[in-house]
Amino acid sequence: MINGRAVGKLFVVWAASALLVLAGGCTAHQQLWTNSRHEFFRNDLAAARTGLTEVSEKKSSKSVAELDLAIVELFDGQPQAAEKRLRAVRDEWQNVQKKTLAEETHAYLSDDQAKAYSGELYEQMTLGVMLTLCSLMTDGVDAESYTLQTIQQHHDVLAKWNTDREEQLQPNFGIPAAVPYLRGVLREATLHDQDDAMQMYQLTQALLPENPQIVEDIQRTQVANHSRPGYGVVYVLACVGRGPHKVEATEPVTQAVMLQTEQILSIFGKYSVPPTLAPIKFPVVTCAPAPFEVVGVQVNGQPTATTHSLTDFAKLAQETYEANKTRMLARTVARRIVKKGAIYAAKSSLKTNDMASLALDAVGVVWEATESADLRCWGLLPRELQVVRIELPVGKHQISLEPVTNGYPVGLPSSCFVDVGNARNTYVLGFWPERDRVGQLLVSGQ
Repeated sequence: MINGRAVGKLFVVWAASALLVLAGGCTAHQQLWTNSRHEFFRNDLAAARTGLTEVSEKKSSKSVAELDLAIVELFDGQPQAAEKRLRAVRDEWQNVQKKTLAEETHAYLSDDQAKAYSGELYEQMTLGVMLTLCSLMTDGVDAESYTLQTIQQHHDVLAKWNTDREEQLQPNFGIPAAVPYLRGVLREATLHDQDDAMQMYQLTQALLPENPQIVEDIQRTQVANHSRPGYGVVYVLACVGRGPHKVEATEPVTQAVMLQTEQILSIFGKYSVPPTLAPIKFPVVTCAPAPFEVVGVQVNGQPTATTHSLTDFAKLAQETYEANKTRMLARTVARRIVKKGAIYAAKSSLKTNDMASLALDAVGVVWEATESADLRCWGLLPRELQVVRIELPVGKHQISLEPVTNGYPVGLPSSCFVDVGNARNTYVLGFWPERDRVGQLLVSGQ
């Protein structure tokens, strides 16, 4: 006859071994992901692409790895490939948001990583921004459509979020200022839709009341004057800093709630429930400090302008995270309650003795310990998107860009040539995650 105590001990050893194997596999996958992102920041785009391609082979992390790959492609001078990849992720996320009951059940029995990732609100909105930038760097045909689609998506998401909130979110909550601003730029460039452009600039001003460039944009559209005769416009778009990402944290309040849950179940029931030994884990959004203040622009060797902040993605991520934190914590607590309830139900149906009850408690402890915070995120976003508008005479000009802090250069300059067309826009895009630029300096139409 098999000894119950021995079986209980063997089970605990087996469960602990299984947990170590699972944790080891997840750690190796996460480390590859982290290393691949660091390779990008070190300007080794080939190594970053190789690592991220391997990460994308795992179904649970495919969409965010694809987003990172799109950033690698964009600043490797392949905006069309990046746009195609971003569109595929956007379509996938829209399908994933129609969650099935089976997916939800699976997530409650494991953790949120069991579900296909559909993006945080700031990532969904930023996806629209990046699609617009990719289009601007090629033929620009779909750029305006991307801004309009993102504005509509924002309205839909906000309406959904406000359905069960006591305190309603404001209409402009969660939308990057870059979306209406770029739409305004594109409408103005048509040379006949100035009212639409003004409306978009006014929305941008509501989001960025201290940005002096927006005031000039509004004034210009009031007189319907895109640029002086014989001049065109260059927009310098600078991606600055390392963007928001998720780290794992624990919630003390949630721990207290779980202890109360254990006590209630034990008081009103015959059997105990697994003790809450594993901490309640959840993701929080964090971001590295900005590496410098602005990007200085020289035209043909002459200091001309500096960029202004257009969208602070770090702030956007933190604000939208806080607005959704209560709902996320509620899911985390509910998941633990479901697991404890399942163990309790198993004890009740099997009419367990003390040793069997101990073994089932061990199952519950290991089951809960396998949970981890969902740290999936778009890791290669910039911290901030900055912009400056410069009117230049028609013809070829050399544009030099350099990081600036307190009015002094803090990094090496990057240069490119632009062909300015009469009453036409030209766009220059670069990425400075630190003081050194990563990848190529892109110029629209080249």
